[in-house]
Amino acid sequence: MNYKIVGYEFKSLEVMLAPGETFYGERRSIVYVDAAIQREVEFNATSNGVAGKLGGIVKSALSGESILILKFYNPTSTDKKIVLSGSCCSLFPIKLQGESLICRKGLYVASTNKLQLNVNLTFSGIIGGFFQKMTGEATVFLDSFGTPIEKHLSVGEVLDVDENHVVALHGFQSSQIQKSRSLGNILQGEGLSLMRLQGPGKLYLTPISIPVN
Repeated sequence: MNYKIVGYEFKSLEVMLAPGETFYGERRSIVYVDAAIQREVEFNATSNGVAGKLGGIVKSALSGESILILKFYNPTSTDKKIVLSGSCCSLFPIKLQGESLICRKGLYVASTNKLQLNVNLTFSGIIGGFFQKMTGEATVFLDSFGTPIEKHLSVGEVLDVDENHVVALHGFQSSQIQKSRSLGNILQGEGLSLMRLQGPGKLYLTPISIPVN
């Protein structure tokens, strides 16, 4: 499988699937797909059983995040092309090697493998419905409002971040994330939207505040 991110102001993802290869993408991400590529909708969540899946679909609808994804498969003997894009202007990859990635809902575009998705996150004092957790071994492609700002936090390093600028948190556990509330924040115009992160971990921020649905 070969892929590349192309474009300047608005980026798209070009994927060349070799014979027998698969790829996964958000249902609304297709720009165009070779007609020979097989496509099917799959359930992408950690819930088991019919009741669990139905509950996941309801929670997914309430959170605004899709747990139904498209599986692309190349059944032919030659390479075939897929082009995908997000709803924002940027795309960037994050490689997962079995660990989890916490990201903003609605910003997942595609991945090289199927991921386990958890839309029921809870952080200390933070509305978990704005975020989801993905776990697995894959390269994940996320959307962003503008070129993402990358920041590494070392062990014990603490940073206050406006949660409306958070795209993804890589290597963080829920215990490392909490609300940062203070009268000073309100007086400084930040309101109650600051989250406090404690390293180690890597965060991806957008320079443009993400609209809250």
